[in-house]
Amino acid sequence: MIYVQGLHISKKRPEMDRNRLGLLGVSEGANIASIIAASDPSIRTIVMMAGTATNGWKIKEYQYRYEMEGEGNQNVEGIEREVAKKMKGLRQAVKAGKGSAWFNSFLTYMPLPTASKVACPVLILHGDKDAQVPLDHAHLLAQAMRSHGNDQVIVKLLADTNHPFLKDADGRRSRYKKLLTHTHRLSEELLSLIADWFAKQLKSTQQ
Repeated sequence: MIYVQGLHISKKRPEMDRNRLGLLGVSEGANIASIIAASDPSIRTIVMMAGTATNGWKIKEYQYRYEMEGEGNQNVEGIEREVAKKMKGLRQAVKAGKGSAWFNSFLTYMPLPTASKVACPVLILHGDKDAQVPLDHAHLLAQAMRSHGNDQVIVKLLADTNHPFLKDADGRRSRYKKLLTHTHRLSEELLSLIADWFAKQLKSTQQ
């Protein structure tokens, strides 16, 4: 896999301290960090931002529902009918071979079995206005790790924060472009949280 090869190449760089390696991933990247850490004992810590805990079918259902609810539709039964309709269309499209290899993998991949094998310290971050990954996925990932003996898992939920980790009380994907245009950087609070975590976990054992 490309990301494994990239990590292998990075380890050969002279400026890299092989004893102080940490990974940070966002969304699918968070799950990739988990995959690497589960099989590579040289990884000292990982930060998972908006990682997923279920297969993509459930995630797509959540995404459809979030968008509809955000549009002000208060008719619960109507929303559920539209969600079911969209999911039926998605299944038909995939069955007809219209999905890419990546998308098909996203729909079927179950992250929790791999997450349960992660033994290093983990910081899990999730925005409470994430329109793409349900908030409870942060807790599900942590539970999977803790249930297999990892007692070094911290979950931090960020208020009024969307999937790209920008401040937003709405969270819908339709707002991303506008927010990225006017808010092109992460908050100092979030950056400090991440920096402090890595500084603590990757502290040299020689000091």
